Amino acid sequence: MEPFASSLTFTLPLHTIVTLGFYAITTVYALFSIIMYYHWDEYSTDAKVTRVTLVLYFASTVPLIIVLGLTTLVIR
Repeated sequence: MEPFASSLTFTLPLHTIVTLGFYAITTVYALFSIIMYYHWDEYSTDAKVTRVTLVLYFASTVPLIIVLGLTTLVIR
């Protein structure tokens, strides 16, 4: 008699798992960025500090998302 758990197994291709993970990470990143941008812009006391902070944030995170997307496309 086989265990019950073995009859519930299924396989997904690695590319599908990686693509779904990329979509999830990109969604979380977008939501976090929107919330952070709003709060930083709304509650900041100095416009220059706000601009520098947002430029540094997006300049350091957007390339990471781009690399993650390219890596997702390469994995087959």
